Amino acid sequence: MTEPLHPPFWKPLPAKTRLYESLYALNRGFEFTLLSLERLEQFGMFELEFLNAYKVSLEHIRSKANGRLMETLTQFEEEQNAYFDNLEREWEDQFKDPDDAFFEANDRKQEIKKKIKELQKGLKRQKAKKQP
Repeated sequence: MTEPLHPPFWKPLPAKTRLYESLYALNRGFEFTLLSLERLEQFGMFELEFLNAYKVSLEHIRSKANGRLMETLTQFEEEQNAYFDNLEREWEDQFKDPDDAFFEANDRKQEIKKKIKELQKGLKRQKAKKQP
């Protein structure tokens, strides 16, 4: 069996979806536990003080866990962003016309000249205001 001429150089990570699903499941579990404590309140058999303390503890643990997990996920996504930004740039560079660099440099030179003129006009106005 022959391989395709241009095999994919990147494949999506199936674990990424499971990663976010797991984070969702974690929060869903906390939510289920909190709702269970609310149901227990309705029976009137348990001390509200303790049930509320358990809810506060659960929310605190959830908050700490989500905060730390989100820090890790943010770092992961930033790394992924940089990686795919480079891949995308490499892909685009393959199709660039070498003369485009000349045109881009010329355009940038014109932008700089325009900025210099604007700055010079501003300096002239300042000098005019300072003179009596």
